[in-house]
Amino acid sequence: MKGRNESAMGSFRLEIPRSYYASPERVFRAWTDPASMKAWLAEGGDVVADPRPDGLFYLGMQHSSGIRPHYGRYLRVESPHLLEFTWVSEHTLGKESVVTLEFTPRGRQTELRLTHEGLPDERMAMAHTEGWTFFLDTLVARLGGEG
Repeated sequence: MKGRNESAMGSFRLEIPRSYYASPERVFRAWTDPASMKAWLAEGGDVVADPRPDGLFYLGMQHSSGIRPHYGRYLRVESPHLLEFTWVSEHTLGKESVVTLEFTPRGRQTELRLTHEGLPDERMAMAHTEGWTFFLDTLVARLGGEG
């Protein structure tokens, strides 16, 4: 299995926590089931996902300006606790970055911590913070509100 390409990654990083009234299995599945990913992450666009180490994914995110393609490969898939994948788009300037999702049970809730590392500059880190905040909030509405 090929790991991270640290030499090609930028130095900017972000971290966003969220809580969901759903089991870790359900939250994990939202990130790995192509039909679910299509509904909330690609906003109805195309999704191809093979969630296993070295498996690839493609998201054709719908946007007012057209389709925004995002690509990557899964690095670690440890259901329902951890998901790690590379993330490549025009907003990473075509370079690999890495997203790590940690799913922690807290009573009847799941705490999700999203970490995105290797972003190319501060502007792209801020844009990804806004984007991930939007999508994590969309997932809260889909799975169950914040605690």
